[in-house]
Amino acid sequence: MGEREGKSIRMEYPFVISASTFCKVHSSFWKNVAPTTDIFVRRLNLGHYDREFPVMQSSAAPIRRGFINEVAFAAFCQAVSDGSGRPPSKLTPEELDRAVSYVLSLPIRREAQGEIASERVLAPEEVLDIDEQRRRLIWTFSFNKPAGSLLTEPIFPGCGMIDTCRGDLIASDALYEVKAGDRLFRSIDVRQLIVYGALNFIAKRFVIERLGLFNPRVGISATMSADDLCFEISGKQSSELFAEVAAAFSNGEISR
Repeated sequence: MGEREGKSIRMEYPFVISASTFCKVHSSFWKNVAPTTDIFVRRLNLGHYDREFPVMQSSAAPIRRGFINEVAFAAFCQAVSDGSGRPPSKLTPEELDRAVSYVLSLPIRREAQGEIASERVLAPEEVLDIDEQRRRLIWTFSFNKPAGSLLTEPIFPGCGMIDTCRGDLIASDALYEVKAGDRLFRSIDVRQLIVYGALNFIAKRFVIERLGLFNPRVGISATMSADDLCFEISGKQSSELFAEVAAAFSNGEISR
């Protein structure tokens, strides 16, 4: 799903940017530090992923998909917030309303774009889309899992030019980026995992041994050890790559 930004309280730089912006605009840096990312993602999308569910069939308007995805993820986070590991019941109107209110309250939403996304009333087909995404997320990350093994929206303290941000979720020792677009995985998805890994490498806040991607709409996932993924895209161990990325946004001397 990307990220939500937190207000920075650091004064080392006159401005800070989000992790997603860092992944998007500094293409030259990424080509230097992780030159085989595109090759890795192309190979991944040729079938080296796990098929978890069939592709979702939805009649919701494409322009509303970003907003729908945000609400579905918020509803999932609410459903698993007690950490009991019990499969939550079906989405209720009250839960849906809370999820919509939460998404609309965010100063920066992770996927939603355009004024149409601010329309609060959801069409029946949109509710069905949200409910199915929520179900798939619960089944993948919560059902039959140990209590307390799931952390949604982990906060990664900012560093240097990178603002404080929230990831999507950590399941046991695996950090996941959730993308619910009508697409396979992209290089920027992997870059976001690397930035979060680098921030965590500095802060030492979470135990992260694996990195993963999940698309509830397309129904696919991919999970690898952090060392294996980093070696695939850079030829380096995770600690080496994380340290290099962290040093780059700490000193601020990065080419675009």
